[in-house]
Amino acid sequence: MSARRRWIAAAAALALLLGIATFPMRLALALSGADDAGISARTVRGSIWAGELVEARLGALPLGTVEASLSPLALLGGRTELAFARADERLGALSGRLHGGGERGLSDVNGTALFAGGLGAIPVDTVGFEGAAVRFDRAGKCVAASGRIALSVAAPIAGLDLSRGLAGPLSCAGGRAQAALSSQSGMERLTISFGADGAYRAQLAIDAGGDPAMASALAAMGFKAGSGGFMLATSGRF
Repeated sequence: MSARRRWIAAAAALALLLGIATFPMRLALALSGADDAGISARTVRGSIWAGELVEARLGALPLGTVEASLSPLALLGGRTELAFARADERLGALSGRLHGGGERGLSDVNGTALFAGGLGAIPVDTVGFEGAAVRFDRAGKCVAASGRIALSVAAPIAGLDLSRGLAGPLSCAGGRAQAALSSQSGMERLTISFGADGAYRAQLAIDAGGDPAMASALAAMGFKAGSGGFMLATSGRF
């Protein structure tokens, strides 16, 4: 190749890189089908390399204002891979990756987020992530799940203080993602299963320990007595 052609090729490559580097994040998210991955924000600023999503949400889960970048290679393949990070003294740190197109879900999620609206009748306040990852295939089947999550229950339930949370691993079960959580004592257990569309089913089980006053309080709150303790089932959509 002649020197002139090498210069032309180098200039074209540089122009392409500059074009990618300055491509607006707002347009890239719209073209990549980020809505299908459940990503939304009040305002989107910056380029795909250095963007900012103001009041971002993942479904009903508020993420706050996060710094974000899109993978150009994923975009070229018709997929969305959005790396995000938040450093907020009030809300705490949060980081991870969101995936859309082909397999959908999230990976490498660490930190905490508010849990807007709780889990129906279960007053969950915050959710913590520790290396959390969940992936669904095109048919909406859970194909991979790992890491741990922890939920903090804000309001006392029948006098129980669950503010220290219930924690446990993520896994796939019956084509759905599942989190099997328990308190430190093991007397309170929460099982949540959810699909790619965000629809969830949750069941909270509490061992009353033979305490008639607690059993009566749980029954008054809608818990049903069963072999695994007193159960409260709820469902909804994240």
